[in-house]
Amino acid sequence: MNDNLPPIFAGKHDWLILLVLLVVSLLAWAVHNYGSSKGFSGACRVRILTEPPQEILFSGPQAQPVEVRGRTGPAVIEWGSDRRIRISSSSCPCKTCVNMGWTNSSSLICVPNGVVVEPMITGDQQIDAVTR
Repeated sequence: MNDNLPPIFAGKHDWLILLVLLVVSLLAWAVHNYGSSKGFSGACRVRILTEPPQEILFSGPQAQPVEVRGRTGPAVIEWGSDRRIRISSSSCPCKTCVNMGWTNSSSLICVPNGVVVEPMITGDQQIDAVTR
């Protein structure tokens, strides 16, 4: 065999660079996952995109799951004890909204059923994107 194989890394400090990148990535992940849950109080807005469109506001977590009627049938919205929300069941064919699981900061959207669940975050809200 050939004992003169080139090194896998280019220099001595490659491990240090990789370690710094790993630490920065872990910090960014922790801030994203744990820093955003402070402002969610359990209040949410549910929009149902039917004709005519409907909008339901919940001022806080509900003790029982709430069933709303979308375009293809019912969807059930459930609040957790740890200030999170999810769509626990839906009549849509793919169940992507159900598979999204629990959230405390991002919107849950069921496109075929026309149901949009938007957690209302208290405190400083800044628009992060606009689409048309």
